[in-house]
Amino acid sequence: MILLAAGRSSRLGQPKALVDVDGKPLIQRLMNRLHQLQAEVTVVTNTDLLADIMLLCPSAHVILNPDPEKGRTGSVQCGLASILERNGRLPRKVLLVPVDRPGWSVELVGHLLKSETSACPVWNNRGGHPLLMVGDDVKAVYLAEVDAPLSSLVQRNPTPVEFPWLHLNIDTEADLIDLLTASKEDWF
Repeated sequence: MILLAAGRSSRLGQPKALVDVDGKPLIQRLMNRLHQLQAEVTVVTNTDLLADIMLLCPSAHVILNPDPEKGRTGSVQCGLASILERNGRLPRKVLLVPVDRPGWSVELVGHLLKSETSACPVWNNRGGHPLLMVGDDVKAVYLAEVDAPLSSLVQRNPTPVEFPWLHLNIDTEADLIDLLTASKEDWF
């Protein structure tokens, strides 16, 4: 799994990964859920957050994207390169979890991970996150131009879910209210 936390959070005005959610940084909340899936986690972050993320996520492989402004694909490539270096091969399946899209449950992700094709959850006719990449899609992203949009590289199959929080997106101060409301849910 690759947890993406390299964005500069300019609209929010504070690092999304470090947003306080009932006394814990958001990234720790997400790591707790990912650990329930018994998965190895690679966190991709930026220079400003590297030390903090390393301290907050001691069980993860924390790596640096030196140029996150080029886009999400570059961050995914940094994560894939780290996995390749550690394991000697690219993973057959990899789950992409953006730190600013925390509207998913362990059960939802467990269901998604059973897919043998690239997939994303869909609620209310709208796709969401996390994104599962499988097989040739993993290779395509790894070999793509750093600024190529993921949507043009990964042919994802929609996986319908009943999950009203799927589209939770942390971009502005107003979104933090929704985040705190979501954090009271059992799945969070």
